[in-house]
Amino acid sequence: MAQLRHALSGAIYTLIDDNRVRVENNGLTGVFDASGRHLEGDLKHADPHMLVWLAGPQLPKGNPKARKSQRSWQAED
Repeated sequence: MAQLRHALSGAIYTLIDDNRVRVENNGLTGVFDASGRHLEGDLKHADPHMLVWLAGPQLPKGNPKARKSQRSWQAED
């Protein structure tokens, strides 16, 4: 399960499934979707960038075209 700690607040962001993130901070817990919409819990706000980082669209693993495009900016030897 993917999990990140917010650098400033110390909140713990845990990916629940493909589109939901549980956030725990100062004894409060909330569940949010990737767009930042509050779904449940006492914690009513979360960092939208952390939500997208965990639950937003992900690059496909092992995509050769993606790897090639990432290298295309590098100078040839």
